[in-house]
Amino acid sequence: MKNFEYKKLKYRYVKIWKNNWKIGFFIKKNNILINEGASSINYSQQCFEGIKSYLFKKKVFNLKLNLNSNRFQKSCKILLMPIINLFCFINLIKLLSILNYYYIPNNKIGFLYMRPLMLGISKNIGVKTSKKFFLTIFCTPLFIKFNLLNIKSIFSKRIIDNYGHYKIGANYITNIVNSYYIKKFNFDDYIHVNNNYFEEIGTSNFIIYKKKKIISPNNKNILPGINKFSFLYFFKFKKKYLNLKVNFNKISNAKKIISCGTAAYYKSINIILYRNKILKYKKMFFNSLINYYLKRTYVKNYNNKR
Repeated sequence: MKNFEYKKLKYRYVKIWKNNWKIGFFIKKNNILINEGASSINYSQQCFEGIKSYLFKKKVFNLKLNLNSNRFQKSCKILLMPIINLFCFINLIKLLSILNYYYIPNNKIGFLYMRPLMLGISKNIGVKTSKKFFLTIFCTPLFIKFNLLNIKSIFSKRIIDNYGHYKIGANYITNIVNSYYIKKFNFDDYIHVNNNYFEEIGTSNFIIYKKKKIISPNNKNILPGINKFSFLYFFKFKKKYLNLKVNFNKISNAKKIISCGTAAYYKSINIILYRNKILKYKKMFFNSLINYYLKRTYVKNYNNKR
């Protein structure tokens, strides 16, 4: 199986909103039947989240569940969608991870990736918000691969300025198109460049190690990645900077670059091709920091639950 692809697991959760939330169910059926005039299909009124569950000493833990839950609420709010109660949402995630317990990979090779997805589903051909919404939370195994990537940067920016901060479907159409064309030229990924400033690597945030400093860009076009901020917070006693803008000078003088996303987790960058200039990153010290962080994260989460 590939490191990240859909696989039908035994249970998922579904719930309908029409003026208020109806009773939800854990079901085995994985197909969704919605009207062709639904606002999610015609006008991208939909959002989702990515949450990871893992096993440590045969117990189930969820990484940064509170942060993912808050980000999901923010995405729903910006798209005029109903907000699900945080307490209810967190308990649903925990229950679903237990129901799919036997599908959770060993923490050394992967996670159980859980995707809450909310869709506008009422018959609505006009450009307006839906009156009926569908929430589903489904799971699939996620396997980690620490590969070196060859990156080509392209001049690509979000369709809607300042909305990259939210995890909504409309932001990902550029990723689908760019990924299709970039892989034809044997590159692994691409960089979002906006007015000569580097923002994201594909669907992931990126972190730079330069002169014993940890640097990462941050603005309203960049999704506030849970993994990125967890990593930066973990090394709070080190010198680190959250820059508003990262230009070519910072990229070219960096010792090491990694990308981090919910599904991609952490990937090490090998080569970047930018405006016919090839940048290579060989120093592996930053990789040892990642491994140290991952090891301590598991132990810390486990000890906090005891």
